[in-house]
Amino acid sequence: MVAWATGAIQELAGTVAVERRGRAPGSIDKDGSLALTDTPLAKLAVTPIPGLQSQLVCPGDVVSAEPGALRGRGVVERDDGKLVATTCGVMEHVNKLLYVRPLRHRYVGSVGDVVVGRIVEVQAERWAVEVGTAQLAHLHLGAIQLPGNVQRRRTDEDSLRMKEFFEENDIISAEIQKVHESGELSLQTRNARYGKLQNGVLASVPSVYVRRQAQHLVTLPTIGVMVVLGNNGWVWVCAPPKVAGSGRQETLNFSQMDVRYETVGPEMRERITRVRNAVQCLATHGLEVTPDTITFVYDQSKKLDLAAWELQDPARCDAAGLIASLVVESGFQIEGQQH
Repeated sequence: MVAWATGAIQELAGTVAVERRGRAPGSIDKDGSLALTDTPLAKLAVTPIPGLQSQLVCPGDVVSAEPGALRGRGVVERDDGKLVATTCGVMEHVNKLLYVRPLRHRYVGSVGDVVVGRIVEVQAERWAVEVGTAQLAHLHLGAIQLPGNVQRRRTDEDSLRMKEFFEENDIISAEIQKVHESGELSLQTRNARYGKLQNGVLASVPSVYVRRQAQHLVTLPTIGVMVVLGNNGWVWVCAPPKVAGSGRQETLNFSQMDVRYETVGPEMRERITRVRNAVQCLATHGLEVTPDTITFVYDQSKKLDLAAWELQDPARCDAAGLIASLVVESGFQIEGQQH
């Protein structure tokens, strides 16, 4: 009955340390089945996730015993009224609603999520967009903001000029406007800060590490680099956008649709690369991707004299002490959130 704990299966188990507690070895469940024991063979010898350890749950863990708590996805109610998890993931609280975000899953999408996507195809009055979901999302012509913040009805001429707005392989930022019953997502870019993304590089991490935040389009103040944190796990890192032809930074009349490609100098490229690799480093070590954690990794890597490319090497990061400082910093952040 311990064949599941073999080395081959352990390698496929992911990065969550699973442990069964509270049962005596050889005890019998109500249904007559033999309970798992707490012997070493009954545990998965895998690396835990330090950044999310305090929020991780495994199947069978009690997530709440408070009366009135509502169960969501990945949570069931026991006979004694306590709520327990049914999957490995991160416990989320929305008022009294409790649900589990799986650590490894395909992005589903919710209304209001900010996403980064790639234009796959220009169709009749809409664009097909890849955002990491099971189906392609769609951005309709009437759901975009026209260049220059022009407010008017869309015309047949606009339909003929669709490739002037977005074309295949363009990277865009957008917001989920609607989730259809089939799971298909409808996007919108009516906000002036959404639109085609330029002058940067894309980083892709599991979506579990990018939760909803106060701001998803942020210019890191001490670094001078802009990041677009997509809830789908796609993160765009770029030079701060400027209004086309003016050289000025964002203003009241700024529109992302007016941003154009421009040459990025070597110094800015190095900063963009280091920020991009910092995002990958955070996800590799199980830490959430936020503006604060990105800035911490960026500054700490420079203090430790780590080159930008070394952030992608876990062994070098560990040897330099970056991982230890990351775990300590994440612990302080979690304590601050709880208080």
